[in-house]
Amino acid sequence: MTSVDQIKHDRSKETRSQRRARRRLVTQTQWAREQKLNQANEDGPVTLDQRMSLLESFGDFSIAYSTAVQPLLKYHGDPSGYIAYRKRWGVSVALGDPVIAPDKTDQILNEFICQHRHPVFCQISRNTAARLSQLGFFVNEFGVDTRLELGQYSLAGKEKEWLRYAFNWVQRRDYRIAEADFDTVTSEEVEAVSEAWRKTRTVKSKEVRFLNRPIVLENEKDVRRFFLFNPDGKIEAYVFFDPLYRDRKVIGYVTAFKRRHPDATQYSEQAIMKVAIETFKNEGVSEIRLGLSPCAWLEDQAFRSSWLTGKLFRTLYNSKTVNRYAYNLVGHAEYKRRFRGIEEQTYFASRSRFNIRTLMSLIGLCGIA
Repeated sequence: MTSVDQIKHDRSKETRSQRRARRRLVTQTQWAREQKLNQANEDGPVTLDQRMSLLESFGDFSIAYSTAVQPLLKYHGDPSGYIAYRKRWGVSVALGDPVIAPDKTDQILNEFICQHRHPVFCQISRNTAARLSQLGFFVNEFGVDTRLELGQYSLAGKEKEWLRYAFNWVQRRDYRIAEADFDTVTSEEVEAVSEAWRKTRTVKSKEVRFLNRPIVLENEKDVRRFFLFNPDGKIEAYVFFDPLYRDRKVIGYVTAFKRRHPDATQYSEQAIMKVAIETFKNEGVSEIRLGLSPCAWLEDQAFRSSWLTGKLFRTLYNSKTVNRYAYNLVGHAEYKRRFRGIEEQTYFASRSRFNIRTLMSLIGLCGIA
């Protein structure tokens, strides 16, 4: 019996109170490690090695890396390409674009749609949205993804003064920002910051997932990590970047994990981002993506859309209750807008005009409710 099988066997005998007690003792980073172990033993029709190979050829969108490595995902496809998805309440929610050669995209979309009774596509590009619109799907805007084109991007000028000020502030106080990996920093240090940060979040009991991937406390292929060290040499904040690929080359990075200890300076993340932008720009990297701002700045003019779905997205974004107690959508979006990057809409596609159950499924998959 494998270690994973033994864990499952032992837990099948637990009472409800025992399960609750165990969950209180498990940190979210430990949970993520356990899910990764389960994933390795239940690889499905497209192995991790095959997904990583496909990623290096076609993984040029923000959540591409996440689709290949995130725990709990299922896969439709074969060694020529895949669609990552999860199922909840009978709804099959595909995450991001298909990772496949462009000339095979239509084929894999049609296969996925035929094999799933209630297919939904979440955080997809305009090209994928256009294909699904032609297949009769209602397509709604889902929120912007901010892109910094580093060839033309400048940190000069009044609009970027806040980044320069943050860096100068920490530098004058003998903080140090450096790139490192888990050969030079310990997972215990990184986890301590992550868990302290989590206690300040509105969603404390679960790692927000699906649209985000859980933090990983080990070296991963081509993932870059920048840390802020205080004058005593202790880690106070960090930002990790997932790679973007095209034609088997890294063309850019996307912010994947951002953590700051509650006692750290408020300028931590801004200072780290300034150093990372300059580092990638000097290396000749094409772009940095800041990731999704969910439900931000929706217009729904490009495709036939569901009025009700658009209304629900706008209501979520503008809800004081949601922003205060569930997820700060407005603050998240406004922070990214300060970088003055290029905002590109992502899309949500469904066959139904009425997506209340579907959206509740998505919220559940994200671990927010």
